[in-house]
Amino acid sequence: MNVYQLRKPTNAYDVINLDIMEMSKQIVKNSNKPMSDNIIQVVMNDVPKGKATLSELSPNGFECKHEPRAKKQNYDVNLYGSFLVLNDSAYERLNAYLSEFGEFIDLKTNGDNLYLFNPLIFAQEDLSLTERAYLDGFEDGLKSLAFDDEDISKKLIFKSKMQSGLSLYCTDDFKKLVNDNNLTGLVFNTDLLTYF
Repeated sequence: MNVYQLRKPTNAYDVINLDIMEMSKQIVKNSNKPMSDNIIQVVMNDVPKGKATLSELSPNGFECKHEPRAKKQNYDVNLYGSFLVLNDSAYERLNAYLSEFGEFIDLKTNGDNLYLFNPLIFAQEDLSLTERAYLDGFEDGLKSLAFDDEDISKKLIFKSKMQSGLSLYCTDDFKKLVNDNNLTGLVFNTDLLTYF
């Protein structure tokens, strides 16, 4: 079974302005709690690692701007860090398939309906084909990454614990779903560790 790392198309822009600090500010504002390093750490570390969900932290979603430069690219699905941002069309086509693999968060934007998809599923790495990298005797990422075929056989989209949940991966089934629905905005890269 083929596995792909999800990437943005070349020269793609972020479509929303919702960084970790802005998420944290809105969570604090909606919960009437004081801003703290703890909230920032939860959003920055616990959410990608699946230890916290955005629906628990911000049940009413987030407010953000749909960036003007990004509107010109007009993609259906946009990679945004370890999240996907979907327009109405992509949400209608993918919601039923993806809902068991993560959560959808409403984004209140300046006019457009957008949805943030936060994947919550991790796949088991194939440790016989995955190798850690070391620099000066200290662990420094991975040299290679592979997933257990049996574990991913029923998963469309997932993250890797060994990658700290910071990259998104998918199977041929998700790629086919995107292609069959003529959805734009994702590149399916067979190099699972590339940053470009």
